[in-house]
Amino acid sequence: MPEPKHDEALVNLYLERISALSVSAFDGADVSNELDEVVREATSRSGGDSGTLSVLASRLRERAEAADREGQPLVRDTFVQAARLIPLK
Repeated sequence: MPEPKHDEALVNLYLERISALSVSAFDGADVSNELDEVVREATSRSGGDSGTLSVLASRLRERAEAADREGQPLVRDTFVQAARLIPLK
């Protein structure tokens, strides 16, 4: 199934920012507040575009699954939490 119409640059920007937070989480940092802030910013910058937010959430879930396969529960949890924070319609 093809991805919905979305802003690829915006998706990649926030994937990278959340990935950086997952590295900090892996190192033991509590990134909850930063994660909330990044997701709020992504939601705001996307203008509520459901396609962009849907693709971002989907890719975050894919990264969570990859981290789970690699035995990185803190990284997985960071991606799962970010995906859950995204308001989908």
